[in-house]
Amino acid sequence: MRPCPDNACFPLTSDSFNELFTQEGAFDVLALASEHEQIRVRSTLIQEHQGELGEIYWDVAKDDDAGLRYVSTRYVVSGLPLIDSEVIDGQGITNIRSGSDWHQGRDASPHYVDPFFELAQRAAADPGGMWPPFGFDTSQLAGLSWTITGDAFSSQQVASASNDTHDFIIELTGLSPQIIAIEVYSGDDYEFILRVTTEDIVIELKDSLPRAQIPFVPQPPNLLATYGDTTILVGSIPEALAHEANLSEIEIHATVGGETAASMRLGDGDSNISTTDGTWWNLLWMDAGQQGLFSSLDTYYVRTNSTAEFDVRFYDLWADAWTDQPF
Repeated sequence: MRPCPDNACFPLTSDSFNELFTQEGAFDVLALASEHEQIRVRSTLIQEHQGELGEIYWDVAKDDDAGLRYVSTRYVVSGLPLIDSEVIDGQGITNIRSGSDWHQGRDASPHYVDPFFELAQRAAADPGGMWPPFGFDTSQLAGLSWTITGDAFSSQQVASASNDTHDFIIELTGLSPQIIAIEVYSGDDYEFILRVTTEDIVIELKDSLPRAQIPFVPQPPNLLATYGDTTILVGSIPEALAHEANLSEIEIHATVGGETAASMRLGDGDSNISTTDGTWWNLLWMDAGQQGLFSSLDTYYVRTNSTAEFDVRFYDLWADAWTDQPF
């Protein structure tokens, strides 16, 4: 926490608040995440664009001691939810909600990673993507005239100000005041809220829920080519796969017209299938990632003399579902 300017901590004056508020990193969620073992950040962005009202809600929390993370995303356009999901992970059991239903997943190789830094890394790698805001440039509000109220018992203060286009509300707490929330409004067309909580963070896993398959949609193949009468397809599991499963629990299927032409349990590694009409298939799994697990960097090969167009899908035996189907 930073010392108050001129030791005027409570209540802050407008000038002292401006001096405190406009310091570099005055509201840096990533810095707060590194300082606290438990933290929750909720954000809301509502904005009208080209006649449509878009709403994005994020809720990200962690408990380092328990090794649990929570990420919730809700994206609504003109009242229609396009994304509505929650994930709790970090241990061997995962909980996943898509729509209204919760499911239980699994992670055969749990590796707890701070969700705030993971999301920040993804945002840096894909700046055009949809990512939660983990900071706010407070310097852009320098010089505003702030009205500040406070509750001495809770050491909470609320600062409010306006300019020609927006209204701002800033919430602080502590005897050395620390910003914990920022709200920005502009009529009915714009709303932004970023709020941090560092106390009473509860993340709980539930078991005995309906099982959820490993969420994996095969990517475009690394190679698809025909040599003579043989077609070869090569694909791989991307690094973005977060939850692993035992190879014995997953099957690879070559499908023609939606029907399985050949399949293999991944733990078998290699399989040759022939039919009475002379069509043959060779399925090969290269366990290049974590040994024995369906994991990133694994590679699969499908070779066939079939002239039919085919697709590759994966079936999760543990969940009794295709990996690319919705929950």
